[in-house]
Amino acid sequence: MGLQDLITLLEKFFGIKGGIITTLCIFIFILYKTKLIGKLFNKISEKYIEYFMSKTGKSVVMDISESDITNHDIFNYIDFWLYSKIPAFQFSTQYRTIVFRKYLSIYLKKYKDDLSSYINSKSYLEMDDSELWKSFLALINNIVYDYEREMESVGIPKIILEKMKDKNNDTIQLTIDLIEGICNSQFYKSESNYLKVYSILNILLSILENTITKSQGVCNSINGQLRNFTFTEQGTVFIEP
Repeated sequence: MGLQDLITLLEKFFGIKGGIITTLCIFIFILYKTKLIGKLFNKISEKYIEYFMSKTGKSVVMDISESDITNHDIFNYIDFWLYSKIPAFQFSTQYRTIVFRKYLSIYLKKYKDDLSSYINSKSYLEMDDSELWKSFLALINNIVYDYEREMESVGIPKIILEKMKDKNNDTIQLTIDLIEGICNSQFYKSESNYLKVYSILNILLSILENTITKSQGVCNSINGQLRNFTFTEQGTVFIEP
């Protein structure tokens, strides 16, 4: 899929759910072109969005309200992953199953708690583009700091934290680039920043699912580096053979 294909696809759906579809298509396209993430995003997020606006002469028309933000699907999916999907995950050993389940549970809970606090504060309602961008950058930094500190405190091995962090580095950078593009684009302009925040939550939802999917590959890449490690969960000690 090339840039012209992306343009054609967006033209086809523009006006239906422009903001969301544009965001998701950009996200998918950049994932497909992983090696070019840093260089391509600004051109895609700004120039191609401007292309659609100038060609159609339209603005994004979406009836997004505060209720859509507070009840966004990201919170329902996090609950589904936490209470249904992750407890059923099976990794290569019992030890790794327990440890990676714990890692993912902490990861998702921190995202849910910090996102909920941010949204419930309603501070985003009065922010300009620069303030909104800086607030989300600070939010992501805080989330990463919070979940890494808690993971360390419960005894998740450093090698797992490092491997997951290495695997997620490009994803985090992609997240930051996407959020910056949305915050600075007039394409997403709406009352009280509703469309921008809603679209950013869509991006974060995709990022969370991507991290969950990658965890199996990270687990399999750790060969014998966890041998004889122990982890205690609810009074039970698990040992990596």
